[in-house]
Formats: sequence, structure tokens, C-alpha cells
Amino acid sequence: MMVLVTPFASYTRLMNIFGSSLMDLVNEGKLDESLVDSFNFPMYFPSPEDMTKVVEKNGCFSIEIMELTYLKSKLVDEADAKTLMINLRVVLEGLIINHFGSEIAKQACARTILKSEEISTWMKANYEKSCQLFVALKRK
Repeated sequence: MMVLVTPFASYTRLMNIFGSSLMDLVNEGKLDESLVDSFNFPMYFPSPEDMTKVVEKNGCFSIEIMELTYLKSKLVDEADAKTLMINLRVVLEGLIINHFGSEIAKQACARTILKSEEISTWMKANYEKSCQLFVALKRK
């Protein structure tokens, strides 16, 4: 049995907010735009249909359960934008440092956290929406 929990398409907005922080550094002359243009997060936010096609094409697994789940936790009433960005930074910081260096990575992440109002607006709009894909696969 293998369980996958992946972000769903709504997370692309969060990546765009981070990208705007990088562009702020470009506009201030602290970062070369070609470096931003050559940066790519190796992320894919599959839809249930895409996931089904990939699993079927692979042929090694069958889908036992697949459902869209919610960001909203039973433990807290509302997610916090700063906490979300800190968690995202933990996951992606190595990629960012390797491409831009530690100082730019630090500045870009800090600037994104400063955009917490924009992130909070996004979170409130998507808090009750399905934004994670849960898949339980069984080896054939």
C-alpha cells in the first residue's frame, strides 16, 4: 500500500506570490531576471483525472481510494499565512538556495512572508475548498 497526499491546483497561486517576491528583487536590481527565468520548481499538482491516467498507465498499482481533501484542520479554526509560508520554505529552501544562493533565498522568503495579507486572502478564499489530493494505492 502506498499513500500520496499532493497539493491540488489551487497551490499554483501561492507559487505565483513567491514568484512576485523574486521579481521584486529583480526590480530593485538585487537579482538578475535571467536567473529568475531559468528557475523552475519541479512541482506538479495533478487532478484526480491526471492521477488516474498515470496510475493506469504504470500498471503496478490499483487505486483503492482517491479523494480531494481540505486544508482546514480539525485542530485549528483557521490556517495562518506566515506558518504556511514557513512550512513551504522548509520544503523548498534547498532548491532556492542552490539556484539563487542563500542571501537571495532568505530575502525572497522573508518578502513572501511580508505578503501575508495577500496569502491570507487566498487562504480564506480556498480554506473550505478541496486543495489536497489523497490517493491510496495498492500494489497489484
